[in-house]
Amino acid sequence: MTNRNRTVLIASLALIAATAGGWAYHSHHKYKHLATHEPGMMYRSAWLDAETMGEVVEDLQLRTVVNLCKPGEMGEARWEAERKAVSGANARLIELSMPTTIDADDPVLQDHIDVLSNPDNYPMLVHCQHGVTRTSKFLAMYDMLFRGIPGEESLENQPLFGREHQNVHVLGFVRQFQKRIARERVADAASLDSIRQ
Repeated sequence: MTNRNRTVLIASLALIAATAGGWAYHSHHKYKHLATHEPGMMYRSAWLDAETMGEVVEDLQLRTVVNLCKPGEMGEARWEAERKAVSGANARLIELSMPTTIDADDPVLQDHIDVLSNPDNYPMLVHCQHGVTRTSKFLAMYDMLFRGIPGEESLENQPLFGREHQNVHVLGFVRQFQKRIARERVADAASLDSIRQ
């Protein structure tokens, strides 16, 4: 191989590598933390730009997008753009802030449970700003309530997106929510027993 051919080959390989790297970088930022939680049912992401959100809603045939951010968190213009993108793709947007507390008995959580309990909401995508902490809590609730997956196992199965472990507050919340479910099941069983007697 001549020096010229070697130079052309190296330049070609460098161009291919740069193109692939650029595509991966663009894709990562366009589809930030987009992941399948349960195929055909539940998906997750960070806050996506409006055009990407519309595309994802159509590609995944979503019925519902749940935004767990605090009202106005990303700026009102982005909220309005998301509303238009989701409705323009014939899906429903539910804006439902996720509390930062680890208190599994917070009454606000009933609204989240109601959203998860409605079969008409699926397939669903849930997101918060980064698609990490609040989204992980919501997905763990889904797994514990409707898939029979223990909370810590749910967290083990969720992507860490570059982190070494789950956020300590998420883990604390999940443990508390698991205890709440156990208490409610015991109470339901006791109530059922008293009706039978």
